[in-house]
Amino acid sequence: MSQSKMKFSLPSKLKSSKVAANAVAESKSAGEDDNDDNASVGSSLSSRSDDNNNPAEFDNGVVVKAIDETVLLEQAEESLRSALKLIGEAQDAEGSWVDARDLLDRTAAALDDAGLALRGRKSTERSSNSQNSGSQKSGSQKSGSLRGSTSSKTSSIRSSKGKSKNKRPNPLTQDDVVQQLADEVVDKRRSLLGNVLVHDADGIWTKTQYGEGDGISFGAVGDDFLIGIPEEEKEEKALVVWASQTGTAKKFAKHLYKRLGGANRCVIKSLRDVSVRGVAKHKRVYFVCSTFGMGRPPSVGELFYSLLQLEAMRCKENFEDLSEFGSDESKPLQGTSVAIAALGSSQFKHFAKFGHGLEVELKALGATMAQDVTTLDAAKGKSEQKQAFRVWEETVVTMEKERLMGWVTPRQAKRSSLVSAKALLAAKSLAS
Repeated sequence: MSQSKMKFSLPSKLKSSKVAANAVAESKSAGEDDNDDNASVGSSLSSRSDDNNNPAEFDNGVVVKAIDETVLLEQAEESLRSALKLIGEAQDAEGSWVDARDLLDRTAAALDDAGLALRGRKSTERSSNSQNSGSQKSGSQKSGSLRGSTSSKTSSIRSSKGKSKNKRPNPLTQDDVVQQLADEVVDKRRSLLGNVLVHDADGIWTKTQYGEGDGISFGAVGDDFLIGIPEEEKEEKALVVWASQTGTAKKFAKHLYKRLGGANRCVIKSLRDVSVRGVAKHKRVYFVCSTFGMGRPPSVGELFYSLLQLEAMRCKENFEDLSEFGSDESKPLQGTSVAIAALGSSQFKHFAKFGHGLEVELKALGATMAQDVTTLDAAKGKSEQKQAFRVWEETVVTMEKERLMGWVTPRQAKRSSLVSAKALLAAKSLAS
């Protein structure tokens, strides 16, 4: 699925969002376990429209059925199997990248189908049981002997059941199949997103399973990552991030790290070890990344990219709400400037696609670009690609010198204070 063809906001079926504080309060009132590191609390992505009886639609065309709509178990099973197929495609390293927002939209819609189908079946069963109860009551009033006869027959049946040791287990009903498939969708989606629980508290499926709630959230406990980090609290040291499948991007990133002064001036990490919050802690971040297969990030960057896409979606939804209240809150990456060197080969259709996609999501979260994305084309030869990187590297080094002019590392500051203290003692000694 091509990210460029999709515009998402989880769920554009939901017209008005809640702010983060409401989601936290609601999730706690719903009984979320604050001690579960994988529990879902934090920002509300959005909430269902006031008119719950109308069907609505995601930005990508996924239709979400109305809350009073009838869904057959067969339909729900088909939706869930389609959702599992999509999750399988997302896990396929040789396939196209599946946008995390699209994955979330389609799995949420399938789970809602399951919720409607199971709720409809339970409603039918309650109605049937109520009618049967009325018939039995009427029959007992007509004849006491009939009641005695029924009791005797029931005892006989129970007795025969007790004697049957090799009774076969009952086959799964279609209700059971739908329930199991829905649980599988939830588990596999959670696993795909690094054990992050995506919780649609306002969805029909969730209400069917857990009762009433409101809001949509994702993330670990305390992950209320809506508000940006003040610029004065951000680290001056640059963050160098690499994402490599064959090792070239990693080698380039390490060379840049050394050119920038090593540990005194910057920090280097694999994209596997970086979170969106971690990016926000730095004033300047340099990404050196390759594109793998059909436009995918390298395997070390898949989880980060998925969560980045979901964070961009949450940011969009929440800031639309905050703007209605005249809030001046900053976006999560506001005050962070980034530059991206995107490796790839122009021989392939998806040349440097991950690098360009990374730019889109980072900007959506408030980051600014220190320069346009620089592509490093392997199709021109390894030496040419290396030379192109060195040109980009020189630009980065120059930018860092200008940015850090007058800034000293903590070690340099300590050394400077010691020198000043020694000079002061020497001056006092001469004066005496």
